Amino acid sequence: MPKTASFDASGVDRARALAANAARRLRYGASLLERDSESIARAGLLLGQVLTSGGRAYVFGNGGSAACATHFAAEFTGRLKKDRRPLPVISLTTDTSALTAIANDYGYEDVFSRQVTALAGPGDLVIGLSTSGTSANVRKAFAAAHQAGATTLGLVGQHDGLGARHTIGVDLPETARVQELHDLVLHEIAQIAEREVVTDLEWDTSACPFPFHLAETDLPAFREWIEATGQSLATTNGVFDLLHSGHAASISEARRSADRLVLLINSDASVRALSKGPERPIRGEQERIADLSRLPAVDHVVVMEDQDPRRLLALLTPTIHAKGAEYAGAPLLEEETVVAGGGRIMYIERVEGFSTTSQVEKSRS
Repeated sequence: MPKTASFDASGVDRARALAANAARRLRYGASLLERDSESIARAGLLLGQVLTSGGRAYVFGNGGSAACATHFAAEFTGRLKKDRRPLPVISLTTDTSALTAIANDYGYEDVFSRQVTALAGPGDLVIGLSTSGTSANVRKAFAAAHQAGATTLGLVGQHDGLGARHTIGVDLPETARVQELHDLVLHEIAQIAEREVVTDLEWDTSACPFPFHLAETDLPAFREWIEATGQSLATTNGVFDLLHSGHAASISEARRSADRLVLLINSDASVRALSKGPERPIRGEQERIADLSRLPAVDHVVVMEDQDPRRLLALLTPTIHAKGAEYAGAPLLEEETVVAGGGRIMYIERVEGFSTTSQVEKSRS
């Protein structure tokens, strides 16, 4: 009989803290990249332009970055989620004979530059990964690429000493988190580039083409995309003008019930029309949208000009509409609309001691 592993409770607590803190840092790093999404978009469009014009991309890095590079290249010669023709993105980290021969005969600093000189030319893109931003062999490869007339893109951590023409940085000091976030960046570059090349490629669940803040005019196309990709949709509504732990807990619970979560938030005018009080909303709708964008569980928000969510729910036809448990058993204004669209109401227990009213009262005392 195999022995069952047993662990000291304090050891488990320390290990759990390590895992939890790593996830927290990864969320923080992802939020930094979200703010720099234009750089990722431009890199994807650049690669798409290179591939559309008949060029090739060459990608490389050291250690974990070598694995990221090989993974990235495989997304093109294989596929992401939808089938399309293979695309010429080549990893320079996989030919062990070339790597060891060049390292032995010339030196490790030349393992990528020799390959770049041999393969790259005008119209190509050379992509190098370095979590430190100081890898000598990546820097030397970029110099060789420029001499060959190729364009360069560097993915780095906090520092950039590579000399690439285009750079995306992850402003974190931990190598592991930087490598994980480089994978996120490379996946999104791939999503964008392949749709530049294959313009009739269908959208899938991993590539959402809609912004965080959905306009009402976006909703029919958004609903069509949800249906086409086979996703379930959860919604909930509220003012959310003073985010607290109760909101975060109920929003997370709603998100776990479906593939995507859309929050319907009252506009400033509709909050005033609801007579929530002379001080409400405490924060304006743009501030509230910014607050909600920092919650990983929220996929999209829609500003609700109406005093109730029925009209927008009719456009979204959610699978689940989440409400606080205090509404259970009482007539619910939006239930008929949700059920008519094929959905159901889900009631969520509130976190004791947390409500916007109680938070306002505490701030006054």
